[in-house]
Amino acid sequence: MSSVCWLEDRDDRLARARALASSDPGGALALVESILAEVPDDPEALRGKGAVLVDVADAERDPARAVTFYAEAIALLERGGCHADPDLAAAQRGHAAALRQRESAA
Repeated sequence: MSSVCWLEDRDDRLARARALASSDPGGALALVESILAEVPDDPEALRGKGAVLVDVADAERDPARAVTFYAEAIALLERGGCHADPDLAAAQRGHAAALRQRESAA
């Protein structure tokens, strides 16, 4: 597959993953993981997985699990290399809120 075709395919899978994130988080993560299996350090795929994890964490009802998802999302989004990413800011806010919620439940 040419690099242009691969990039188009990657972008299509990332868009589908983001659309699936709220209704089928497992399917969304599988799509992103399929990209990372091919190119483990692809910045767009890392950011895509982080964005999907933000959606998964937002829907999580268990504060401890949400903290874990947010932390992973933050690490991936930072590794993806865009510190001004709105998903990164959302993950940081969500992480802080989930930490407060977890501590108040303890």
